[in-house]
Amino acid sequence: MYLNSCSLFQEHDIETPHGVLHVTMRGTPKGNRPVILTYHDIGLNHKSCFNTLFNFEDMMEITQHFAVVHVDAPGQQEGAPPFPTGYQYPTMDELAEMLPSVLTQVNSVIGIGVGAGAYILTCFALNQPSLVEGLVLINVDPCAEGWIDWAASKLTGWTSNLVDIVMAHHFSTEELTDNQELIQTYRLHIAQDINQDNLALFCGSYNARQDLGIERPVVGLNENTVKTLTCPSLLVVGDTSPAVEAVVECNSRLNPTKTTLLKMADCGGLPQVVQPGKLAEAFKYFVQGMGYRNHMYTAVALCNFSPRRSDEHTILLGDRLHIISEWLFERITRKNAEQLLMLPPNYSGCFLIRESQSRPGSYSLSMRQDGGHVHNVKHYRIHQLHNGWFYIHQSHYFSTLTQLVDYYSRSSNGTYCQLTEPCLLHNSSRAVAHRPTPVTIQRSSLNWRDLSSQLNGSNQESLVSEGLRETMKAYFYWAGCITLGNYRVNCTVFSRTQQKTN
Repeated sequence: MYLNSCSLFQEHDIETPHGVLHVTMRGTPKGNRPVILTYHDIGLNHKSCFNTLFNFEDMMEITQHFAVVHVDAPGQQEGAPPFPTGYQYPTMDELAEMLPSVLTQVNSVIGIGVGAGAYILTCFALNQPSLVEGLVLINVDPCAEGWIDWAASKLTGWTSNLVDIVMAHHFSTEELTDNQELIQTYRLHIAQDINQDNLALFCGSYNARQDLGIERPVVGLNENTVKTLTCPSLLVVGDTSPAVEAVVECNSRLNPTKTTLLKMADCGGLPQVVQPGKLAEAFKYFVQGMGYRNHMYTAVALCNFSPRRSDEHTILLGDRLHIISEWLFERITRKNAEQLLMLPPNYSGCFLIRESQSRPGSYSLSMRQDGGHVHNVKHYRIHQLHNGWFYIHQSHYFSTLTQLVDYYSRSSNGTYCQLTEPCLLHNSSRAVAHRPTPVTIQRSSLNWRDLSSQLNGSNQESLVSEGLRETMKAYFYWAGCITLGNYRVNCTVFSRTQQKTN
Protein backbone atom coordinates (compact mmCIF):
# COMPACT_ATOMS: atom_id res chain seq x y z
CA MET A 1 0.00 0.00 0.00
CA TYR A 2 1.14 3.54 -0.66
CA LEU A 3 -0.42 6.95 -0.25
CA ASN A 4 -1.24 9.13 -3.19
CA SER A 5 0.21 12.65 -3.24
CA CYS A 6 -3.25 13.85 -2.24
CA SER A 7 -3.93 12.72 1.32
CA LEU A 8 -7.61 12.23 0.49
CA PHE A 9 -6.76 9.20 -1.65
CA GLN A 10 -5.18 5.93 -0.59
CA GLU A 11 -4.02 3.43 -3.21
CA HIS A 12 -3.77 -0.27 -2.42
CA ASP A 13 -2.70 -3.41 -4.23
CA ILE A 14 -4.96 -6.10 -2.80
CA GLU A 15 -4.43 -9.84 -3.09
CA THR A 16 -7.53 -11.78 -4.16
CA PRO A 17 -8.18 -15.43 -5.07
CA HIS A 18 -7.71 -14.55 -8.76
CA GLY A 19 -4.80 -12.12 -8.61
CA VAL A 20 -4.01 -8.58 -7.51
CA LEU A 21 -6.45 -5.66 -7.78
CA HIS A 22 -5.41 -2.02 -7.74
CA VAL A 23 -7.85 -0.05 -5.56
CA THR A 24 -8.07 3.65 -4.76
CA MET A 25 -10.08 4.76 -1.72
CA ARG A 26 -11.30 8.26 -1.06
CA GLY A 27 -12.39 8.98 2.51
CA THR A 28 -13.18 6.43 5.19
CA PRO A 29 -16.39 4.41 5.69
CA LYS A 30 -18.89 6.39 7.77
CA GLY A 31 -20.84 4.37 10.32
CA ASN A 32 -23.35 1.99 8.78
CA ARG A 33 -23.49 3.93 5.54
CA PRO A 34 -22.50 2.04 2.35
CA VAL A 35 -19.44 2.98 0.33
CA ILE A 36 -19.66 3.93 -3.33
CA LEU A 37 -17.87 1.27 -5.40
CA THR A 38 -16.91 2.06 -9.01
CA TYR A 39 -15.75 -0.16 -11.84
CA HIS A 40 -14.63 1.21 -15.22
CA ASP A 41 -15.09 0.02 -18.81
CA ILE A 42 -12.53 -1.49 -21.20
CA GLY A 43 -9.92 0.92 -22.51
CA LEU A 44 -10.27 3.09 -19.40
CA ASN A 45 -9.20 3.14 -15.77
CA HIS A 46 -10.93 4.69 -12.78
CA LYS A 47 -9.45 8.13 -13.51
CA SER A 48 -10.38 8.43 -17.17
CA CYS A 49 -13.77 6.85 -16.55
CA PHE A 50 -14.89 8.63 -13.38
CA ASN A 51 -12.78 11.71 -12.60
CA THR A 52 -15.04 14.08 -14.54
CA LEU A 53 -18.09 12.87 -12.63
CA PHE A 54 -16.56 12.74 -9.16
CA ASN A 55 -14.88 16.12 -9.55
CA PHE A 56 -18.20 17.73 -10.47
CA GLU A 57 -19.35 20.06 -7.68
CA ASP A 58 -22.74 18.45 -7.04
CA MET A 59 -21.21 14.98 -6.91
CA MET A 60 -18.48 16.14 -4.53
CA GLU A 61 -21.16 17.44 -2.14
CA ILE A 62 -22.66 13.94 -2.05
CA THR A 63 -19.38 12.08 -1.68
CA GLN A 64 -18.35 14.19 1.29
CA HIS A 65 -20.59 11.84 3.23
CA PHE A 66 -19.79 8.53 1.53
CA ALA A 67 -16.44 6.82 1.19
CA VAL A 68 -15.59 5.96 -2.43
CA VAL A 69 -13.68 2.87 -3.58
CA HIS A 70 -12.43 2.91 -7.19
CA VAL A 71 -11.40 -0.48 -8.61
CA ASP A 72 -9.05 -0.82 -11.59
CA ALA A 73 -9.31 -4.10 -13.48
CA PRO A 74 -6.05 -6.09 -13.41
CA GLY A 75 -3.37 -4.40 -15.49
CA GLN A 76 -5.51 -1.40 -16.46
CA GLN A 77 -4.27 1.17 -13.92
CA GLU A 78 -1.84 3.94 -14.79
CA GLY A 79 1.71 2.64 -15.19
CA ALA A 80 0.68 -1.02 -14.96
CA PRO A 81 3.47 -3.39 -16.05
CA PRO A 82 2.69 -5.99 -18.76
CA PHE A 83 1.63 -9.43 -17.65
CA PRO A 84 4.13 -12.27 -18.22
CA THR A 85 3.80 -14.43 -21.29
CA GLY A 86 1.14 -17.09 -20.81
CA TYR A 87 -0.71 -15.15 -18.11
CA GLN A 88 -4.33 -16.28 -17.85
CA TYR A 89 -6.51 -13.20 -17.42
CA PRO A 90 -9.47 -13.63 -15.02
CA THR A 91 -12.87 -14.29 -16.55
CA MET A 92 -15.66 -11.79 -15.94
CA ASP A 93 -17.09 -14.08 -13.27
CA GLU A 94 -13.69 -14.23 -11.58
CA LEU A 95 -13.34 -10.45 -11.73
CA ALA A 96 -16.63 -10.25 -9.82
CA GLU A 97 -15.38 -12.85 -7.33
CA MET A 98 -12.35 -10.65 -6.58
CA LEU A 99 -14.47 -7.82 -5.14
CA PRO A 100 -15.26 -9.29 -1.68
CA SER A 101 -11.52 -9.21 -0.93
CA VAL A 102 -11.66 -5.44 -1.44
CA LEU A 103 -14.64 -5.02 0.88
CA THR A 104 -13.53 -6.84 4.02
CA GLN A 105 -14.04 -3.70 6.15
CA VAL A 106 -17.24 -2.58 4.38
CA ASN A 107 -20.82 -3.45 5.30
CA SER A 108 -22.37 -2.74 1.90
CA VAL A 109 -21.89 -0.79 -1.33
CA ILE A 110 -23.69 1.34 -3.89
CA GLY A 111 -22.10 0.34 -7.19
CA ILE A 112 -21.47 2.56 -10.20
CA GLY A 113 -20.24 0.64 -13.23
CA VAL A 114 -19.73 1.45 -16.92
CA GLY A 115 -19.84 -1.14 -19.71
CA ALA A 116 -17.63 -4.05 -18.65
CA GLY A 117 -17.59 -2.61 -15.12
CA ALA A 118 -21.40 -2.55 -15.08
CA TYR A 119 -21.45 -6.22 -16.10
CA ILE A 120 -18.97 -7.11 -13.33
CA LEU A 121 -20.95 -5.24 -10.67
CA THR A 122 -24.19 -6.87 -11.84
CA CYS A 123 -22.56 -10.29 -11.56
CA PHE A 124 -21.26 -9.34 -8.11
CA ALA A 125 -24.76 -8.22 -6.98
CA LEU A 126 -26.28 -11.49 -8.21
CA ASN A 127 -23.71 -13.50 -6.26
CA GLN A 128 -23.57 -11.30 -3.14
CA PRO A 129 -26.97 -9.55 -2.87
CA SER A 130 -26.52 -8.78 0.84
CA LEU A 131 -23.48 -6.61 0.05
CA VAL A 132 -25.11 -4.45 -2.63
CA GLU A 133 -27.69 -1.83 -1.65
CA GLY A 134 -28.03 -0.23 -5.07
CA LEU A 135 -26.55 -0.15 -8.57
CA VAL A 136 -26.05 2.57 -11.16
CA LEU A 137 -25.31 0.71 -14.39
CA ILE A 138 -24.13 2.75 -17.38
CA ASN A 139 -24.13 1.05 -20.81
CA VAL A 140 -24.71 -2.36 -19.23
CA ASP A 141 -25.03 -5.40 -21.51
CA PRO A 142 -26.06 -8.62 -19.69
CA CYS A 143 -25.98 -10.74 -22.84
CA ALA A 144 -23.20 -13.05 -24.00
CA GLU A 145 -22.76 -11.68 -27.51
CA GLY A 146 -20.94 -8.36 -27.25
CA TRP A 147 -19.83 -5.52 -29.44
CA ILE A 148 -16.42 -7.10 -30.15
CA ASP A 149 -18.03 -9.82 -32.28
CA TRP A 150 -19.58 -7.14 -34.46
CA ALA A 151 -16.48 -4.96 -34.55
CA ALA A 152 -14.18 -7.87 -35.41
CA SER A 153 -16.35 -8.69 -38.41
CA LYS A 154 -16.06 -5.11 -39.64
CA LEU A 155 -12.37 -4.49 -38.96
CA THR A 156 -9.33 -6.55 -39.87
CA GLY A 157 -6.09 -6.90 -37.98
CA TRP A 158 -7.15 -7.37 -34.35
CA THR A 159 -3.89 -6.12 -32.81
CA SER A 160 -3.37 -3.08 -35.02
CA ASN A 161 -7.02 -2.06 -34.73
CA LEU A 162 -7.51 -2.60 -31.00
CA VAL A 163 -7.87 1.12 -30.35
CA ASP A 164 -10.43 1.47 -33.18
CA ILE A 165 -12.48 -1.42 -31.79
CA VAL A 166 -12.47 0.05 -28.27
CA MET A 167 -13.44 3.46 -29.65
CA ALA A 168 -16.35 1.83 -31.53
CA HIS A 169 -17.46 0.34 -28.22
CA HIS A 170 -17.52 3.70 -26.47
CA PHE A 171 -18.75 6.06 -29.17
CA SER A 172 -21.39 6.07 -31.88
CA THR A 173 -20.58 6.91 -35.50
CA GLU A 174 -22.17 10.31 -34.89
CA GLU A 175 -19.87 11.05 -31.96
CA LEU A 176 -16.79 9.79 -33.77
CA THR A 177 -17.54 12.33 -36.49
CA ASP A 178 -18.89 15.32 -34.57
CA ASN A 179 -17.06 15.47 -31.24
CA GLN A 180 -13.47 15.56 -32.42
CA GLU A 181 -12.00 17.04 -29.23
CA LEU A 182 -13.47 14.33 -26.99
CA ILE A 183 -12.65 11.59 -29.48
CA GLN A 184 -9.03 12.68 -29.82
CA THR A 185 -8.60 12.87 -26.04
CA TYR A 186 -9.84 9.32 -25.49
CA ARG A 187 -8.12 7.87 -28.54
CA LEU A 188 -4.78 9.13 -27.24
CA HIS A 189 -5.55 7.89 -23.73
CA ILE A 190 -6.48 4.39 -24.92
CA ALA A 191 -3.48 4.18 -27.23
CA GLN A 192 -0.83 5.69 -24.96
CA ASP A 193 -1.87 5.42 -21.29
CA ILE A 194 -3.18 1.84 -21.21
CA ASN A 195 -0.80 -1.08 -21.71
CA GLN A 196 -1.97 -2.53 -25.03
CA ASP A 197 -1.21 -6.17 -24.18
CA ASN A 198 -3.08 -5.87 -20.89
CA LEU A 199 -5.95 -4.12 -22.66
CA ALA A 200 -6.24 -6.94 -25.20
CA LEU A 201 -6.53 -9.45 -22.34
CA PHE A 202 -9.29 -7.43 -20.64
CA CYS A 203 -11.14 -7.06 -23.95
CA GLY A 204 -10.86 -10.79 -24.56
CA SER A 205 -12.30 -11.54 -21.14
CA TYR A 206 -15.24 -9.20 -21.75
CA ASN A 207 -15.88 -10.66 -25.19
CA ALA A 208 -15.97 -14.17 -23.71
CA ARG A 209 -18.52 -13.25 -21.03
CA GLN A 210 -21.55 -15.44 -20.38
CA ASP A 211 -25.16 -14.38 -20.50
CA LEU A 212 -26.08 -13.41 -16.94
CA GLY A 213 -29.39 -15.25 -17.25
CA ILE A 214 -31.44 -12.50 -15.63
CA GLU A 215 -35.21 -12.90 -15.88
CA ARG A 216 -38.00 -10.52 -14.98
CA PRO A 217 -39.90 -11.76 -11.89
CA VAL A 218 -43.60 -12.42 -12.27
CA VAL A 219 -45.71 -12.05 -9.13
CA GLY A 220 -47.25 -15.33 -8.07
CA LEU A 221 -45.17 -17.31 -10.52
CA ASN A 222 -41.39 -17.10 -10.08
CA GLU A 223 -40.59 -14.09 -7.88
CA ASN A 224 -38.93 -16.31 -5.27
CA THR A 225 -36.90 -18.45 -7.65
CA VAL A 226 -36.01 -16.23 -10.61
CA LYS A 227 -32.44 -14.96 -11.06
CA THR A 228 -32.61 -11.18 -10.90
CA LEU A 229 -31.28 -8.13 -9.11
CA THR A 230 -32.93 -7.55 -5.74
CA CYS A 231 -31.53 -4.06 -5.13
CA PRO A 232 -32.74 -0.75 -6.62
CA SER A 233 -31.09 -0.22 -10.00
CA LEU A 234 -30.66 2.84 -12.19
CA LEU A 235 -29.80 2.03 -15.81
CA VAL A 236 -28.23 4.90 -17.73
CA VAL A 237 -27.51 5.29 -21.44
CA GLY A 238 -26.99 8.22 -23.78
CA ASP A 239 -29.53 8.62 -26.55
CA THR A 240 -26.83 8.19 -29.24
CA SER A 241 -24.81 5.52 -27.43
CA PRO A 242 -23.97 2.25 -29.20
CA ALA A 243 -25.27 0.49 -26.06
CA VAL A 244 -28.89 1.69 -26.28
CA GLU A 245 -30.35 -1.64 -27.43
CA ALA A 246 -28.38 -3.64 -24.86
CA VAL A 247 -29.47 -1.38 -21.98
CA VAL A 248 -33.13 -1.50 -23.05
CA GLU A 249 -32.85 -5.29 -23.20
CA CYS A 250 -31.37 -5.36 -19.69
CA ASN A 251 -34.21 -3.19 -18.43
CA SER A 252 -36.77 -5.61 -19.90
CA ARG A 253 -35.26 -8.40 -17.79
CA LEU A 254 -35.30 -6.62 -14.43
CA ASN A 255 -37.97 -6.05 -11.81
CA PRO A 256 -39.86 -2.92 -12.99
CA THR A 257 -40.67 -1.90 -9.40
CA LYS A 258 -36.98 -1.60 -8.57
CA THR A 259 -35.51 -0.43 -11.86
CA THR A 260 -35.40 2.91 -13.64
CA LEU A 261 -34.00 3.43 -17.13
CA LEU A 262 -32.65 6.87 -17.98
CA LYS A 263 -31.96 7.68 -21.60
CA MET A 264 -30.03 10.94 -21.47
CA ALA A 265 -30.60 13.48 -24.21
CA ASP A 266 -27.66 15.14 -25.98
CA CYS A 267 -25.37 12.38 -24.81
CA GLY A 268 -23.51 9.47 -26.34
CA GLY A 269 -21.43 6.63 -25.00
CA LEU A 270 -19.86 8.30 -21.95
CA PRO A 271 -22.66 10.11 -20.07
CA GLN A 272 -20.52 10.37 -16.93
CA VAL A 273 -18.01 12.41 -18.97
CA VAL A 274 -20.27 14.36 -21.35
CA GLN A 275 -23.15 15.07 -18.94
CA PRO A 276 -21.70 14.81 -15.40
CA GLY A 277 -24.19 17.34 -14.00
CA LYS A 278 -27.23 15.37 -15.16
CA LEU A 279 -25.79 12.11 -13.89
CA ALA A 280 -24.85 13.63 -10.53
CA GLU A 281 -28.41 14.94 -10.16
CA ALA A 282 -29.86 11.54 -11.05
CA PHE A 283 -27.51 9.82 -8.61
CA LYS A 284 -28.48 12.23 -5.83
CA TYR A 285 -32.16 11.40 -6.19
CA PHE A 286 -31.41 7.70 -6.62
CA VAL A 287 -29.58 7.69 -3.28
CA GLN A 288 -32.39 9.69 -1.67
CA GLY A 289 -34.91 7.17 -3.00
CA MET A 290 -32.93 4.43 -1.25
CA GLY A 291 -33.49 6.25 2.04
CA TYR A 292 -30.18 8.12 2.28
CA ARG A 293 -31.66 11.59 2.34
CA ASN A 294 -28.95 12.87 4.63
CA HIS A 295 -26.79 15.76 3.48
CA MET A 296 -28.79 16.30 0.32
CA TYR A 297 -30.63 19.57 0.83
CA THR A 298 -29.38 23.13 0.87
CA ALA A 299 -30.57 26.43 2.22
CA VAL A 300 -29.69 29.86 0.86
CA ALA A 301 -29.06 32.65 3.37
CA LEU A 302 -30.96 35.85 2.63
CA CYS A 303 -29.05 37.84 5.23
CA ASN A 304 -25.85 37.77 7.29
CA PHE A 305 -25.49 35.94 10.60
CA SER A 306 -22.58 37.65 12.32
CA PRO A 307 -20.62 35.57 14.86
CA ARG A 308 -20.86 36.64 18.48
CA ARG A 309 -18.16 34.28 19.72
CA SER A 310 -14.82 33.25 18.26
CA ASP A 311 -15.98 29.67 17.68
CA GLU A 312 -19.08 30.61 15.68
CA HIS A 313 -19.33 30.36 11.93
CA THR A 314 -20.08 33.46 9.85
CA ILE A 315 -23.04 33.03 7.49
CA LEU A 316 -23.12 35.56 4.67
CA LEU A 317 -25.86 36.61 2.28
CA GLY A 318 -26.09 33.99 -0.48
CA ASP A 319 -24.20 31.27 1.41
CA ARG A 320 -25.39 27.72 0.81
CA LEU A 321 -26.04 25.70 3.96
CA HIS A 322 -26.38 21.94 3.77
CA ILE A 323 -29.57 20.63 5.34
CA ILE A 324 -29.53 16.95 6.14
CA SER A 325 -32.94 15.32 6.01
CA GLU A 326 -35.51 17.63 7.62
CA TRP A 327 -33.78 17.90 10.95
CA LEU A 328 -30.04 17.30 10.51
CA PHE A 329 -27.93 20.36 9.70
CA GLU A 330 -24.21 20.82 9.16
CA ARG A 331 -21.95 23.87 9.38
CA ILE A 332 -24.16 25.75 11.82
CA THR A 333 -23.24 26.68 15.38
CA ARG A 334 -25.05 26.51 18.68
CA LYS A 335 -26.00 30.17 18.34
CA ASN A 336 -27.21 29.68 14.75
CA ALA A 337 -29.43 26.82 15.94
CA GLU A 338 -30.91 29.05 18.65
CA GLN A 339 -31.59 31.81 16.12
CA LEU A 340 -33.37 29.41 13.79
CA LEU A 341 -35.49 27.74 16.47
CA MET A 342 -36.58 31.08 17.95
CA LEU A 343 -37.99 32.21 14.58
CA PRO A 344 -41.73 31.91 14.05
CA PRO A 345 -43.55 29.61 13.44
CA ASN A 346 -41.40 27.33 15.67
CA TYR A 347 -42.84 26.33 19.01
CA SER A 348 -42.02 24.13 21.99
CA GLY A 349 -40.65 20.77 20.88
CA CYS A 350 -39.37 21.94 17.48
CA PHE A 351 -35.84 20.68 17.09
CA LEU A 352 -32.81 20.15 14.90
CA ILE A 353 -29.66 18.05 15.11
CA ARG A 354 -26.41 19.71 14.16
CA GLU A 355 -22.84 18.65 13.73
CA SER A 356 -20.82 19.72 16.76
CA GLN A 357 -18.43 22.61 16.22
CA SER A 358 -16.29 21.76 19.24
CA ARG A 359 -16.23 17.98 18.62
CA PRO A 360 -16.02 17.27 14.84
CA GLY A 361 -17.84 14.09 13.91
CA SER A 362 -20.18 14.38 16.90
CA TYR A 363 -23.74 15.70 17.04
CA SER A 364 -25.93 17.78 19.32
CA LEU A 365 -29.71 17.98 19.64
CA SER A 366 -31.14 21.50 19.91
CA MET A 367 -34.79 21.78 20.97
CA ARG A 368 -37.02 24.75 21.64
CA GLN A 369 -38.68 24.80 25.08
CA ASP A 370 -41.49 27.19 25.92
CA GLY A 371 -42.77 27.65 29.44
CA GLY A 372 -45.18 30.47 30.16
CA HIS A 373 -43.55 33.65 28.89
CA VAL A 374 -40.10 32.04 28.78
CA HIS A 375 -38.87 30.80 25.42
CA ASN A 376 -35.43 29.24 25.11
CA VAL A 377 -33.46 26.50 23.38
CA LYS A 378 -32.04 23.50 25.20
CA HIS A 379 -29.01 21.62 23.84
CA TYR A 380 -28.24 17.93 24.38
CA ARG A 381 -24.98 16.27 23.40
CA ILE A 382 -25.45 13.07 21.40
CA HIS A 383 -22.79 10.59 22.46
CA GLN A 384 -21.49 7.82 20.22
CA LEU A 385 -20.17 4.39 21.15
CA HIS A 386 -17.20 2.75 19.50
CA ASN A 387 -19.55 0.58 17.45
CA GLY A 388 -21.24 3.68 16.01
CA TRP A 389 -24.43 3.60 18.10
CA PHE A 390 -25.83 6.87 19.48
CA TYR A 391 -27.32 7.88 22.82
CA ILE A 392 -28.30 10.93 24.85
CA HIS A 393 -28.82 9.03 28.10
CA GLN A 394 -27.23 5.66 28.74
CA SER A 395 -30.58 4.00 29.28
CA HIS A 396 -31.37 4.04 25.54
CA TYR A 397 -29.07 3.32 22.57
CA PHE A 398 -29.79 3.70 18.85
CA SER A 399 -28.02 2.39 15.75
CA THR A 400 -28.95 5.51 13.72
CA LEU A 401 -29.86 9.13 14.38
CA THR A 402 -33.22 8.45 12.73
CA GLN A 403 -34.02 5.86 15.40
CA LEU A 404 -33.01 8.34 18.09
CA VAL A 405 -35.31 11.00 16.65
CA ASP A 406 -38.17 8.53 16.26
CA TYR A 407 -37.85 7.42 19.90
CA TYR A 408 -37.81 10.92 21.40
CA SER A 409 -40.68 11.92 19.11
CA ARG A 410 -42.75 9.34 20.98
CA SER A 411 -41.31 9.80 24.45
CA SER A 412 -39.94 12.69 26.53
CA ASN A 413 -37.81 10.32 28.60
CA GLY A 414 -34.61 12.17 29.43
CA THR A 415 -35.55 15.43 27.69
CA TYR A 416 -37.60 18.36 28.92
CA CYS A 417 -40.37 17.73 26.43
CA GLN A 418 -41.23 15.48 23.53
CA LEU A 419 -39.84 16.29 20.07
CA THR A 420 -42.62 17.57 17.84
CA GLU A 421 -41.46 18.80 14.44
CA PRO A 422 -38.17 19.58 12.70
CA CYS A 423 -37.16 23.24 12.81
CA LEU A 424 -39.71 25.15 10.75
CA LEU A 425 -38.09 27.66 8.43
CA HIS A 426 -41.13 28.58 6.41
CA ASN A 427 -44.90 28.30 6.50
CA SER A 428 -45.37 24.99 4.75
CA SER A 429 -47.90 22.22 5.06
CA ARG A 430 -46.83 19.18 7.02
CA ALA A 431 -48.77 17.12 4.49
CA VAL A 432 -45.68 17.31 2.27
CA ALA A 433 -43.18 16.90 5.10
CA HIS A 434 -41.32 14.14 3.26
CA ARG A 435 -40.78 16.24 0.15
CA PRO A 436 -37.34 17.89 -0.03
CA THR A 437 -38.10 21.59 -0.03
CA PRO A 438 -35.79 24.56 -0.48
CA VAL A 439 -35.42 26.55 2.69
CA THR A 440 -34.16 30.07 3.31
CA ILE A 441 -32.83 31.82 6.36
CA GLN A 442 -34.53 35.15 6.88
CA ARG A 443 -34.31 38.63 8.22
CA SER A 444 -36.94 39.30 10.83
CA SER A 445 -38.70 41.56 8.31
CA LEU A 446 -39.24 38.74 5.81
CA ASN A 447 -42.82 37.50 6.06
CA TRP A 448 -42.83 33.83 5.16
CA ARG A 449 -46.58 33.88 4.75
CA ASP A 450 -46.02 36.10 1.73
CA LEU A 451 -43.25 33.91 0.33
CA SER A 452 -45.40 32.26 -2.30
CA SER A 453 -46.46 35.62 -3.71
CA GLN A 454 -42.87 36.80 -3.67
CA LEU A 455 -41.82 33.68 -5.55
CA ASN A 456 -44.50 34.05 -8.21
CA GLY A 457 -44.83 37.80 -8.45
CA SER A 458 -42.80 40.34 -10.33
CA ASN A 459 -42.61 42.82 -7.46
CA GLN A 460 -39.37 44.75 -7.80
CA GLU A 461 -39.27 45.23 -4.03
CA SER A 462 -39.33 41.50 -3.33
CA LEU A 463 -36.63 40.29 -0.93
CA VAL A 464 -36.36 37.16 -3.08
CA SER A 465 -34.33 37.88 -6.20
CA GLU A 466 -35.54 36.85 -9.64
CA GLY A 467 -32.73 34.33 -9.97
CA LEU A 468 -33.54 32.78 -6.60
CA ARG A 469 -37.25 32.72 -7.46
CA GLU A 470 -36.55 30.80 -10.66
CA THR A 471 -34.17 28.44 -8.87
CA MET A 472 -36.73 27.68 -6.16
CA LYS A 473 -39.50 27.19 -8.72
CA ALA A 474 -37.29 24.69 -10.52
CA TYR A 475 -36.54 22.94 -7.23
CA PHE A 476 -40.24 22.73 -6.37
CA TYR A 477 -40.81 21.17 -9.78
CA TRP A 478 -38.05 18.65 -9.11
CA ALA A 479 -39.48 17.85 -5.71
CA GLY A 480 -42.85 17.15 -7.31
CA CYS A 481 -41.30 14.81 -9.85
CA ILE A 482 -39.38 12.87 -7.24
CA THR A 483 -42.45 12.51 -5.01
CA LEU A 484 -44.11 10.66 -7.89
CA GLY A 485 -41.11 8.39 -8.24
CA ASN A 486 -39.96 9.74 -11.60
CA TYR A 487 -36.59 11.05 -12.65
CA ARG A 488 -36.44 13.83 -15.20
CA VAL A 489 -32.88 14.92 -15.95
CA ASN A 490 -33.38 16.12 -19.53
CA CYS A 491 -33.85 12.49 -20.35
CA THR A 492 -36.50 10.02 -21.40
CA VAL A 493 -37.95 7.86 -18.61
CA PHE A 494 -38.68 4.33 -19.75
CA SER A 495 -39.84 3.01 -16.39
CA ARG A 496 -40.34 4.02 -12.79
CA THR A 497 -38.69 2.87 -9.64
CA GLN A 498 -40.50 2.30 -6.40
CA GLN A 499 -38.63 4.36 -3.83
CA LYS A 500 -38.10 3.31 -0.26
CA THR A 501 -39.30 5.70 2.35
CA ASN A 502 -37.25 6.76 5.34
